[in-house]
Amino acid sequence: MNILITGSSRGIGFGLVTEALGAGHKVFAVARNTTSLKELKTDFPDRLLPIELDISQPGGIETLASEIAKHGSLDILVNNAGMMTKSDSAKDLADSFWVNATVPFLLTKALFPVLKKSNSPRVAQISTMMSSIADNTSGGYYAYRSSKSALNMLTKSLTIDHPTVSFALIHPGWVKTDMGGESAPTEIAESVRGIWKVISAMSLETSGQFVNFKGDALPW
Repeated sequence: MNILITGSSRGIGFGLVTEALGAGHKVFAVARNTTSLKELKTDFPDRLLPIELDISQPGGIETLASEIAKHGSLDILVNNAGMMTKSDSAKDLADSFWVNATVPFLLTKALFPVLKKSNSPRVAQISTMMSSIADNTSGGYYAYRSSKSALNMLTKSLTIDHPTVSFALIHPGWVKTDMGGESAPTEIAESVRGIWKVISAMSLETSGQFVNFKGDALPW
C-alpha cells in the first residue's frame, strides 16, 4: 500500500513511518525537516520517500498533492502533524486552528483524487481525548482542545459526504514525546502499535469512529 504520514520526523509520526515500512508498505514521509529520516532511507531506498515540506505554508498543500499524484494512488493518509500550546492568545488560537484543523482538512480534500483510486482508501486523523466535550472536566488548553474538536467535526462531515472513504479519529494516548513530556505513561512504541492496529482495521462500516489507540470508543 501507499501511505502518506505528516509530521513524520519524530515522535509518533516517525514511529508510524517505521511501523509501515516494517509491514512492507511504501511511505511518503512528510516533515519540515527530514534529516532524521536519512538512515531509514538507506535501509528502505525503494519504499521510503521523504518529502521536506511545510504544508502549513502557502502553496504547501498544492505542492504535496501534485507530488503524490505522480505516484498514482494513495491508500492511507495519516494526518499526524499538529501543535499544542497552553496559550489562549488570539495568535495562538488562530495558529492552532490552522495547523490542527484547517490544514489536515484541506490536505484531505486535496488528496481525494488519489485516495479514491485506491480499493480501500483510509484517512486517519490523529486527534486527542482532550478534544472531547463530554470528557472535559479540567478546562484549560483552550487553543488545543477547541482546534482538535474542530478537526473532529470536520472529519465527521467528511465521513458523511465521502461514503467511499473510511475515516477515523484516533487518540494516541498520553505519549512520552516532545509534546507529551517525560512524565507521560505511554511509550511511543506502544502507542504506534495500537494506532497501526486501528488503522489496519478501518472499514466503511466503522467510518467516522473516535477511538483511542487501543480501539476503545471515546465520548464526543
